[in-house]
Amino acid sequence: MVAVSGNTQFATQLDVTRSIRLLNLQLARQNQQLGSGRIVDGLIGVSQRALELGQLKSELGTVGNYMSGVQTAQNRVNLYAVTIEEIIDIATEAQDTMLKNRDAFFASTSSPRTQANVLLDRIGSLLQTKDGDRFLFGGTDYTVNPLNGQVSALPTTYAAGAVPGGAGYPVPFVAAATAGAYPPAPHTAADFYLTTTGTLANTYNFNGVTLYTDDNEQVTYGVSAAETGFQTLIDSLLRFRDATADITTAPANYQARVDDARTQLNTALTELKTIASRNGYKQQQLNEVMDRHNRSLDVLRTRIGGIENADIAEVSVNIKNLQTALEASYVITRDSLSLSLVNYLR
Repeated sequence: MVAVSGNTQFATQLDVTRSIRLLNLQLARQNQQLGSGRIVDGLIGVSQRALELGQLKSELGTVGNYMSGVQTAQNRVNLYAVTIEEIIDIATEAQDTMLKNRDAFFASTSSPRTQANVLLDRIGSLLQTKDGDRFLFGGTDYTVNPLNGQVSALPTTYAAGAVPGGAGYPVPFVAAATAGAYPPAPHTAADFYLTTTGTLANTYNFNGVTLYTDDNEQVTYGVSAAETGFQTLIDSLLRFRDATADITTAPANYQARVDDARTQLNTALTELKTIASRNGYKQQQLNEVMDRHNRSLDVLRTRIGGIENADIAEVSVNIKNLQTALEASYVITRDSLSLSLVNYLR
């Protein structure tokens, strides 16, 4: 009997069959990479860079989380910017209203008190702007409405006949330095428009939110209804509103009081622009942080792609080589099957 040795045609055929099976497996993987553009998991798994790939994906997730927080902060500071700009527009409109109503004879028929109250409530509505459940102008205590009601409901502060700068003329609403200094004398809590239920100190925290933008950096942002610019603006409109009591009884004093209100309003506009400028700086700061994170994402994705993404040109060459090897294997198989039994076992 003829034995099957390692160099017989039969042994060669067995080797060719195993080779065909392996080549088909490799060809299938290469075609998978060609279709997806990604190295198949099995090939990454045996790579020495598999650990690096895991670390890079972890960093990618961390950067994405930070970017989500920065995006939320960007949306808020942008909403601050829009709201502050609207309040500045109202202040500018108030200037025009005061100029038109400076003359007592004209004011006697134009209802300036009603106009002032409308402007006050428009400002109050904007200072209660919300982002979801968050009062944007609430300082640190952003879950509590920073206002204690309609601003137009504030009682008369500057009495009829009061002379601007005179002994009976109350001090204006100004930002208290601390909660203990609130409210500025001789006002009482009932006169003021801010919420007074134990949240004043938090309301005076103008930067209401501190955000981690990465592992080592924080950005603080926020605008509060307690800021001087808003208080000065409201005070100027209260002076104008309360001056209407003198339209018929003391027209000359009415005119002086309107001029006093306009002076206060000019101060308010300067302060409001300072608030807008500070918030604009926060917008720029957050935009720079977001740009930095986007650059980090690009680098991380490039490095991950270098590990995961298949080289299409290389894959195409591999497929061509595998197809050539398979064709050769099939030729050997065909030739082997055409041999006689005696030659096949030689």
